[in-house]
Amino acid sequence: MSVSSGTKTPVITPNRLFRYLEKKLNDDRHLHFVGVQGEVSNLRVQTNGNVYFSLKDKESVLNCVAFGERAAAFPAFENGADVVAYGEVKIYARTASSYQLVATRLELTGVGALHAKYEELSAKLQREGLFSAERKKPAPRFPFRVALVGSPTGDGTRDFVTQARQRAPHVALKLFPTAVNGVGAVPEIVHAIRAADASSFDLIVVVRGGGSYEDLFGFSDERVVRAIAACATPTVAAIGHERDVPLIELVADVRASTPSTAAQTALPKRDDLLRTVTERAASVRRALANRLGRARSALERIEHRSPVADPARLLQARRQAVDVLRNALNAGAERQVARSRTTLQPLDRRLTLSSPRALFERRRGGVTQLRDALERIGGEITVKRSARLAPLVARLRPAYVRVIARDTAKLDMLKARFDANNHETLLKRGYAIVRAGGRLIRDAADAPPGTVIEAELARGTLRARVERDGADGGEQINLF
Repeated sequence: MSVSSGTKTPVITPNRLFRYLEKKLNDDRHLHFVGVQGEVSNLRVQTNGNVYFSLKDKESVLNCVAFGERAAAFPAFENGADVVAYGEVKIYARTASSYQLVATRLELTGVGALHAKYEELSAKLQREGLFSAERKKPAPRFPFRVALVGSPTGDGTRDFVTQARQRAPHVALKLFPTAVNGVGAVPEIVHAIRAADASSFDLIVVVRGGGSYEDLFGFSDERVVRAIAACATPTVAAIGHERDVPLIELVADVRASTPSTAAQTALPKRDDLLRTVTERAASVRRALANRLGRARSALERIEHRSPVADPARLLQARRQAVDVLRNALNAGAERQVARSRTTLQPLDRRLTLSSPRALFERRRGGVTQLRDALERIGGEITVKRSARLAPLVARLRPAYVRVIARDTAKLDMLKARFDANNHETLLKRGYAIVRAGGRLIRDAADAPPGTVIEAELARGTLRARVERDGADGGEQINLF
């Protein structure tokens, strides 16, 4: 060491200063393992696996290095990521002397940590098959009761309701309110989804009007995702415009980019429903017209067929053909009307501008007119052949009278049995039917004192209250 003339200030070499500072750092136990948080910049990855980067805040920059094996265990990160690097502070003096952090561990914070968690859960659910198309349920073509899961004051809820009222005012909406971000939002979302699924709606729509990645992360929470996957009701998820898709949208049966799009996708316009009703009604009319045409052709063939040797057999065959045709027409028309009524019944309840039921009643009237026409034609044929059948009818009349008498006797006997067992007959004979609270009273023990009872008589009903136990297990009562 040398000392400058006239002063006592020490003069040392750079290497000695480096050694001095290195010893100072080594002696400070707080610098042996320290965590430093900052934004990554100047990231460089060497071919040997070493990683160089800087951590910066608004005022300072810290150089960092992570060597091969340690760096290989770091989560993926990039320039601009917010991280915490853990390691030892040292001085590097080979080129420009500077202190640096030799990092041995690195953790993502903020969005980076959430993204890593997102990727891990996404891979897990993918392996379980929750994203597969095979497990998704088809959304109903015409939903009439829709459960909406969202914030009561959120933009997403408002956008969906606005679109729904414009497109499909006949659809009944019920909001299951929940917080959509912040502390405690996830349990509320799960509860709202489960409550909606248990309420027998046609469709469940989960909405949120966009936001930051952190705000939307509740809809990538495993509890929310599994609640949607467990729904028996078809589900639609519409969670804003973010580039990273919330996991709830991947597991839901239908995914929509925005709440407005969800309403446009899931709720057909009312005009479309009316058009469907009109088309189905026209189909019914065409089917009935074709059936009537075939029946008319069959009748014309019967009328123009040459007579056979036995007029009685000819008349019987034609009458039987008319009966078969009439029964077939009635049965076919009834089945067609029943199928159409079952399909259109929900629309009939909600659409006031169209009445499928009235249409079906008119079609029923048309079938009745056809039946009357067939009976009239059959009557005309019968009149024309009646002269030829007179001798046969004369021979058959006594046997017909005997059959009618025998069946009438059987009917009288069955009616007598029915009347004997009819409760109204029993009431006329002086009996009464006693009820309490809508239940039949067969045992006096079923009507303790204080019980209000009703006694149904042949004419009218008596109401009374049981006052006290009577003799032989009976009850004493006072009439009101």
